Amino acid sequence: MGYVIKLSLSNLRKKWFRTWLTVLGITIGTMSMVIMVTAGIGAKKAMLDQVEMMGSTREIRVYTPTMERRDRLLTDELCENLSKIQGVEAVYPVFSLIGKESIAGYETFFEISGYPRQYLENLKLSSGEYPSYGTRRPELIVGGGAKELFFNDTTGLAYKDTAEGSKGFTGKKLDFTCFEPRVDFRVKLSVTGETDNTYDYHIYADIDTLKLFAARYKAEDGRVPGQPTDKTGNIYNVWAYSEIIVVAENTDRVEKISEIISDRGFQAENNIEMLEQINRMTAIIQLVLTVIGSVAAVVAVIGIINTMTTAVYDRITEIGLLKMLGADKDDVVAMFLFESALLGGTGGVMGVALSYAADIILNKRFTALLGFAEGTKLFNMPVWLAVSAIAGAIIISVLAGAVPARWVAGIKPLKALSGVE
Repeated sequence: MGYVIKLSLSNLRKKWFRTWLTVLGITIGTMSMVIMVTAGIGAKKAMLDQVEMMGSTREIRVYTPTMERRDRLLTDELCENLSKIQGVEAVYPVFSLIGKESIAGYETFFEISGYPRQYLENLKLSSGEYPSYGTRRPELIVGGGAKELFFNDTTGLAYKDTAEGSKGFTGKKLDFTCFEPRVDFRVKLSVTGETDNTYDYHIYADIDTLKLFAARYKAEDGRVPGQPTDKTGNIYNVWAYSEIIVVAENTDRVEKISEIISDRGFQAENNIEMLEQINRMTAIIQLVLTVIGSVAAVVAVIGIINTMTTAVYDRITEIGLLKMLGADKDDVVAMFLFESALLGGTGGVMGVALSYAADIILNKRFTALLGFAEGTKLFNMPVWLAVSAIAGAIIISVLAGAVPARWVAGIKPLKALSGVE
């Protein structure tokens, strides 16, 4: 077997120009296929990451269809009932105050939302720390994308584009003006931290602290900011939340839990439907990209077949001599298959290496061009794809070389020596 390998390497060296043209064809075919597949994988992951950033796929957000009916209010009693539904892991009430936030002449109209302590401590912070609890005024955590909401009406500039705004909100104070009916007050609230999610536009506070804070600014008729009244204007004797977050144990339970909540007369929203649409869309994208990449791969296969067939024609006399010296049919086949495998393996490795380099460059270019967060991988090459691409290049090359190899192995020695096909 050793002499077969030596003969194969010697032939590839002698026909070096043709050898490298074949390797180049395999490299381009592998690279085209891998880049197209990585684009599909990366696009799917980027879109799924955005869905996850907008809210966990296990979260169900519950809203009331009307504030004018007591039995449709989002109350502590409802939270308790929702927690008893099979498959529910946790329930978090949310209380919000609507108003205007401003800093250094830049302002936005957004709500401050109070969440339970357990929910807040699951947020990942890029800077600062979680708020203190039981303070007289609520301390805030600002979403990583909230700086995009603040504008100066006079200049038209965004706060995020200023030198100060680029540093974030941690350690600063926001002026908050409440615009609830019959209630109007303005206070300064400290920002203790900022989330690492650039798609997060929320302003968070501890719910208990925010409720006590709102109660201190109740109107003359006793109405607390953020609390509804019935259709006749009467104040309810229970605390009503703006929404409730229900967390399912797993994504498989989300749709069923949502149905149960809807059947009870409440609105239930989740990201599963959006997730399914993304999966369908990315499946189509991956299919189209794979087909395009396959065209280049087919061209590479044709190149291999052409190279191996030409090599057979060029070496008919040599093969006849080998057979006269005692080489059997299997040795001849093995020699050509080894050459094919070596060409495929070399082209596959080079294709994967160049694809990896191209992915790095394309990720930087397209991430900035499309406005994705820095570090987003729109071209994502998992290890299994690299291994599969190299293995696939070798297998396809061997199969492409098998036909001419078996044909030449069947030639009679005397005919081969005379150059007769």
